[in-house]
Amino acid sequence: MEKFKAKILLIGPSESGKTVLANFLSDTTETIGGEYSPTQGVRILEFELQNDGSGDKYSMCDVELWDCAGDFKFESCWPALMRDCNGVVIIFNHDVPSHLKEIETWHSMFISSLGLQDSQCLFIAHHKPGSGADEGQLPLASHLSRLPLIHSNLEEEPEDVRQAFRKYLRNIVNALSESREREEMSIIT
Repeated sequence: MEKFKAKILLIGPSESGKTVLANFLSDTTETIGGEYSPTQGVRILEFELQNDGSGDKYSMCDVELWDCAGDFKFESCWPALMRDCNGVVIIFNHDVPSHLKEIETWHSMFISSLGLQDSQCLFIAHHKPGSGADEGQLPLASHLSRLPLIHSNLEEEPEDVRQAFRKYLRNIVNALSESREREEMSIIT
C-alpha cells in the first residue's frame, strides 16, 4: 500500500464559507464566535484520509487543506500557494450574485494557470445557515459548468458534503498514483 500527500487549495470570494468548510472537512474544531473574521493570508489544516475499503490502491493519504483568504490584497502570495498544489476547490456563496461572477476570476487565476484536469477541481456552492437551500441549476459560464459541483448545507446534509469531498480526494489520490506509476515506468524504460 502506498501513502500519498495531497495539497488542496480552498479558494473563493470573501465570506463564502471556506473556513467553516475547511474546519468541518478536516474535523477541526475551533471556538469561533458568531462574528465573521476573515482569514489573513492562509491557514493550513492537516489530516489523514484513510482508505474506506473501496478498492483503491492506497491505504492512507496525508491531506493539507490550504484555507486561502478571499481578499485580492493577498494576490502577490498566490504563486507561492499554488506551488506543488494537487487540487483546487472553489467555494462560493450561491446566495450572493457577485460570487457567481467572481468564481470565473478565481478559476482563471488558479485552475487555468495551473493546467489542472477537471477531476482535480471542485466547486462547492455553500449554503450558510438559514439561507435558502435552492440546489437548482446555477448560471455558470460554459467552461465552468463541466467541472464537478456540490452543494454544501452543513445544517441539513453534513455527511453528504463529507462523502462528496472524500470522493473528490480519492480522484486526487488516483491521479497522484497514476502520475507516480508513469514516473516509475519512465525510469524503467
